[in-house]
Order: sequence, then C-alpha cells, then structure tokens
Amino acid sequence: MSQIDKVVAGRYKLTSLIGQGGMADVYKAEDTILKRTVAVKIMRSSLTGDPVYVTRFHREASAAAALSHKNIVEIYDVGDENDEYYIVMEYVPGQTLKELIHKRGAVHYVEVVDIMKQVVAGTAKAHSMGIVHRDLKPQNIMVTDSGVVKIGDFGIASIQSLSQVTQTDTIMGSLHYLAPEIARGEKATAQSDIYALGIVFYELLRGEVPFNGESPVNIALKHMRDEIPSVKDFNPSIPQSVENIIIKATAKNVNDRYQTANEVLEDLNTCLSRLDEEKLVFNYEDKEEEKTIVAKDEDYFTTDHQLVDKEEKKPDRKKMMMIAGGIIAGIIVIALLVYFLFFSGGSTFAMPDVTGLEIEEAITTLEEEYELVVDEDNITYEPSDDQEEGIVLATDPTAESTVKKGDSVSITVSSGQYIVIEDYTGKDYDEVYEALTELGFTVKKNEITSDETKGTIIEQSILEGEKIDPNATDKSITLTVSKGYSATVPNVYGQNITKAQQVLEEAGFTVKLEVKDSPTDADSIRNMTTYVVAEQSIEAFTTVYTKGTEITLYYYTTIPDIEEETTTNNDSNNTDTDTSSENTENNTEEETE
Repeated sequence: MSQIDKVVAGRYKLTSLIGQGGMADVYKAEDTILKRTVAVKIMRSSLTGDPVYVTRFHREASAAAALSHKNIVEIYDVGDENDEYYIVMEYVPGQTLKELIHKRGAVHYVEVVDIMKQVVAGTAKAHSMGIVHRDLKPQNIMVTDSGVVKIGDFGIASIQSLSQVTQTDTIMGSLHYLAPEIARGEKATAQSDIYALGIVFYELLRGEVPFNGESPVNIALKHMRDEIPSVKDFNPSIPQSVENIIIKATAKNVNDRYQTANEVLEDLNTCLSRLDEEKLVFNYEDKEEEKTIVAKDEDYFTTDHQLVDKEEKKPDRKKMMMIAGGIIAGIIVIALLVYFLFFSGGSTFAMPDVTGLEIEEAITTLEEEYELVVDEDNITYEPSDDQEEGIVLATDPTAESTVKKGDSVSITVSSGQYIVIEDYTGKDYDEVYEALTELGFTVKKNEITSDETKGTIIEQSILEGEKIDPNATDKSITLTVSKGYSATVPNVYGQNITKAQQVLEEAGFTVKLEVKDSPTDADSIRNMTTYVVAEQSIEAFTTVYTKGTEITLYYYTTIPDIEEETTTNNDSNNTDTDTSSENTENNTEEETE
C-alpha cells in the first residue's frame, strides 16, 4: 500500500518513492523540523517478523552510521515505529552509476578514473573501520549532477567484530560482482570488495559487465574460472596502466589481488601518468603451490553440471579431491543463493512490468492474468515528464520483485505531462500571454519603463525549467513588460556647445554638431555669439520614444564684420546738406545787396 504523505517518527513526511530493494523501500521525504530533504529507507512489512532481516537492517544502520566520509551517504536517524523499521539518510539528488551506464554506455576513461577515485576512497574509509560492504555495484553508488560520488546501501555490510553473521549472509552479494572466493563459500573480506570495485571499473569503461549467463550458476562459474575480458580489446585508446588496475583488482588468486583499497587508490592517482606501462601478467612458474585453479566444464561437469565419475577421469586423486571439494562447496553456496533469491516462498513469481500501459489494460493484466489485487484506493495520480495522462508510471512492488497471488499492488498513473516553464524574456507579451492562457495560467502584467521595445517581456516570476502540475487549480505567473522608452529633450539653447553636447548625451541622446551659416543683417550680427547653441534640431521639452534619438546642435564659429557701406551713405548725405545751406546763405546775401 502506498505510503506517500505518511509522516514517520512525527517529522519525516514521505513525498515520493525513489527506490526499492530486496529488503526495503526508499522514499524521498521532508524533515519538517530541520526543513531539509532526506531519504527514508523503510523495511518491507513482509520481512519485519523475520529476526534475520531485522538484524541485517539494524546492521546496515550501525555500519553506515559509524562512517563519516564525503563519498559515503550519511545516516541521520534510525528507529522503529509500530513494528516498522526505518533509517533516515542523506538525500543524494542525481542518478546511480547503473543509470549513468544505461544512458551513456561506455564512459571515457579519464572520467571513469575520477569516479573510481571517489568510490575507492569511500571504500577505503569503510575498510579502515573494519566494515566490508559486500554488495558494491553501480546500483548502490550515486553520482550527483556536480560529479560527487557517494556509496550507499550497507544492507549486507559485515562488521568484522560482529558475531551474528549467518551463512545466509555470505551469499547475498550480487552475482555479477561476486568474488570467486565468495562463490566457493569462503568468508567475504576487504579483498572481496576490491574484486567488486574491479568489476565496476570494467563496467564503466565497457558499458556492460564482463560476465553474463543464462543462469546464476553460469555467471558464478565464470567468475570462478574465466579471466576478465580485456577492455583494451573493446577500446584500444584506454591506457594499459588503467587496464592493469582492473587485472590486479579482479585476480582470481587473492594473493595476486590488491591487499588494500588504499593500494588501488594509489594506482588510480598515478595511472594516467604511466601510459606506456606493460600489461600486467601473473607469473606462476616458480610458485606452483599458489597457482590459481581454473576449472573447465568438461573436466568436472557433464552438460547438466553434474560431477563426472572420478573413475572415468582418473587424475591425481588428492588434487582431484581438493578441486572437487571446492567446486562442490561453491555449487552448494550458489544453489542456496538461487533458492533464496528466486524460489523461496513457494508460489511466488516475478512482478510483471505494466509501466507504459494504459491504466485499464494494466489492471486487467495484473488481476486477470496474475491474480494480483488492485484497489482504487491504491491508484495515485501524479504528473509525468514524458507520459500522457492515464499511462502507468510505476508500481509497488516494482517489476521483477517477488510477489504471490493475492498480493495488493499500488499503481502510480500519469495525470498528464508537466508544463515546463520556458524563458519568456525578450519575447512579445501578447504572444506569450496567449500561449500561457491556453495552458490554464492566469497571467499578471507588470509594466515598467525600459530601454526595451514596448511590449517586450523583461522578467518572469517563475524561472525557466520549473515544472508545473498541469492539473493545478492555481496556476499564475507575473510577467514584467516594458512600456517602452521615453525621454524629454532638455533645453540647451544658449549653452556652450561642448557642455550642451555632454548634457544631451548623458540624457541618452545622440548628438551631432553642425556649424551654422552666419546671418547677413547687421542686427543679427550684433546679437551673435560663437560656440554656443544657436539652434537644436528637436525643440526643447519634446518627448521622444527611442533611446539614442539624434539631435543636431547648430552654432557659430565666427562673427562677420558689419558692412562699411552704411556709414559712407550717411556721410554723403551730411555733405549735401551742408552745401545746400551754403548756397542758401549766398543767395540771401546777394539779394540783400
């Protein structure tokens, strides 16, 4: 049954299911007291009555809580509530290395070396405190978007000082990363973790694990007898020094393998500066007693993987018994593993994958074909990044989980694709308004004066990339829009031409200077002043709506002389008057005589 929105320990509100494993489900949650996002791992209710699982769950908490390292997921809280066991841990946004490999395939060796440095550093810290992880694999290693790597899931970790290690515990590691000695029934050690690290290293460089098979037994046997394929055969550009780390980490003989994780880290730190290194080859010529035994199917097994009659082969009896004993022990362990993982529970079977189906089709498949139960109360709806409304996004239990007839199944269904907010800045308001209102948004307009063209969006209240539930009842966004540019032309008439130019340019205008032709009339000439504004092309106090509007300032550079002609005429007139007077006086005198 879905636990979304449930509050654990009175403070951790579960918001979404982010992972599922054999023992527990992991939820993203909000710590309502410290106001931070956390991850909460809750043991499956079907296992809470099993003391072995409860002990293992508590051991994970003890193991991880004892560790403090930047490359290990941090544990915040541990407890149980109403027979429900939980661990509260650091929430690591990002993806697992497995998801990274699925998306990108083989990763470039320089990036892989950086990733492995972080993984090995975290592993070395655990080993230094006597903790063997025993389930190192890409699924348990997170990588954030910024490239920080963190190891999690210490669910089957072994603290060497603990005495409650059961035989079942020794076979719980994932087969694709299982060290040969564990497959043979031996105890897990730090070198078993180093072997798993070598397989993870290989998988990152190759894009897939080195060994696959039709059955778990077949995979385990390959780890016991087959050499790891060369990554350089796949990609010759990979330096030999890098492949040598894989060769040494995955050596069948633990004596040839790295003894500590710190030794691996030292080689990782220098491998890219040792590009001309020779390929590592183990020499057994002078130490026959330490030689790794690599068994062949035809030597010890029939096509049904049964031991061949010893009388028919008749090899060295003592050596044969040693080999057979080791192989039989390995087969017993593998058989227990297969039984435990795949066949315990009697009528159990793998949960079918109905993600991607229409909800009606999914319910029909689960109920009619597999006799599972889907209640309406167990169907929840949430937005999706890529699925249309009505498509199944996830199930609880997840696909391939072990279920049995009559089990209840919770289904998460798409309520429609998220509305992803775009960057609207620089776009026309009317166009964006129309698009957003069609999506059900209430658009609020905030106009301000700006240098931008009128109607251009300058800011938005919801950032680009944010996801909005398409079914949200209150979808509103505020767009800040330019009212356009406006400015009033200053009055610079009569000012010094240089000062006037400065005033206009500071006000955002473009200024052009032009010398004005001098006037010709005497009065205008008398009123002239040089190098001051005599005229401006746009009248003062005019409002303009374009920044950088050009204004031409006209001015005089010289004052012409007033013409002398005017003075000469005046003098001539005076002379005529004087002559006339003289003539009048002479005439008067003559008349008197």
